[in-house]
Amino acid sequence: MRIGIDAHILVKEHKRYDRRIAQYTEDLILNLIESDPNKEHTWVLFFDSRTKNTKKFERENVEVKHFPFVHYRQYLPVVYSHMLISSFLTAARLDVFHSPEGLIPFMYPGKIITTFHYVPKGESESNVFVRTFMLGARVAFAQLLKRAKRIIVGSRSDKTLLEKKHGYPAAKAVLMEEDDLNQVDWGKRVKELKKLYAEVGGKR
Repeated sequence: MRIGIDAHILVKEHKRYDRRIAQYTEDLILNLIESDPNKEHTWVLFFDSRTKNTKKFERENVEVKHFPFVHYRQYLPVVYSHMLISSFLTAARLDVFHSPEGLIPFMYPGKIITTFHYVPKGESESNVFVRTFMLGARVAFAQLLKRAKRIIVGSRSDKTLLEKKHGYPAAKAVLMEEDDLNQVDWGKRVKELKKLYAEVGGKR
C-alpha cells in the first residue's frame, strides 16, 4: 500500500505549530516506518516546504515530498489553496492519507483518516476548530465529518462528543487513548494503525 502521512506540522515556523501535536506526529511516523523492515508499504511523507532536514525519516521505502506554495498561501483564496493541495495529494497516488493533526483538504477525492486532538463542544466552536486545523479554511465543520473515512480521537469523552453531538457514525470513530505521549505503547499503536490503513485503503 501507498500510505501518505501529513507531516507539515513538524516545522516550528508554521503558524499553527503545536509542540504536542508535532511530537505525536513525529513519533507516529518514526514508529510506523521502523515497523516495516520488509518494505511491505511505501510511506509517503508530506512536509512543509520550509522543512529542510528530513534525514531521520529517510528509508528505501519512504518518499519525502514537500507541500508546495506554502510561502505565498496567505495570498491565495482558500478554495484555490485547497485545490492545489488536493491536486498534489492526488498526484501521489495514495491508497490512504492520514492527517495526524486534523487536516482535511476538502477537494481531495482519496480516502482520508484523521486524528482529532480536540473536538468542538458545540456548533459555536466549529469555526475556531476549522481556522486552527484546516489550512486556514473557514468551511463548515460538517465537511470534516463527511470527508473522513475514520476519525481517531484520544479520549472516550471526545469519542462520545464526536458521535452524540456531531453525529459522526460510531463505527467510524476510533479511540486510541494518548493522555501522556511519553507513555504511548507504540508497538500496540502501530498494529492498530496498520489494521486501520488496510481496512480503509484496501490492499493492492
